[in-house]
Amino acid sequence: MTDLLLDDGMCFGCGPDNPIGLRLSFAWNGDCYETRWTPQRTHQGWAGRVHGGMIGLVLDEILSRAALTRHGPHWVTAELTTRLVRPAQVGVPLVGQAWIESARPRLILCAGAVREQEGGALVATGQAKMMPVKR
Repeated sequence: MTDLLLDDGMCFGCGPDNPIGLRLSFAWNGDCYETRWTPQRTHQGWAGRVHGGMIGLVLDEILSRAALTRHGPHWVTAELTTRLVRPAQVGVPLVGQAWIESARPRLILCAGAVREQEGGALVATGQAKMMPVKR
């Protein structure tokens, strides 16, 4: 096998072929990589509140993809730190943003945030350490 990281379209976060996935899409907006997502009831923990793990998943997607799009496809999340600031509500559109803080040959540091789309209230922050895949 020559490609250690194979995208088969089934990623839970961004895979277009995953019938139960989030199917996130992404775009650069200046120095920030962005995604938009409206959580549904199937993404909740407590009634009406988005499960914190789903927020962490969105942060992992946006942080890692920022690194991948700027530094090539052979990077993986080695460490993810998520800080939940306030509960996200089911049905309230969210915006995830990520940026690259530093890049070295064997370590990329990314940071990001999830905010409510309307008004910009901070929901969570995150940081990721990205490491290259060993070939």
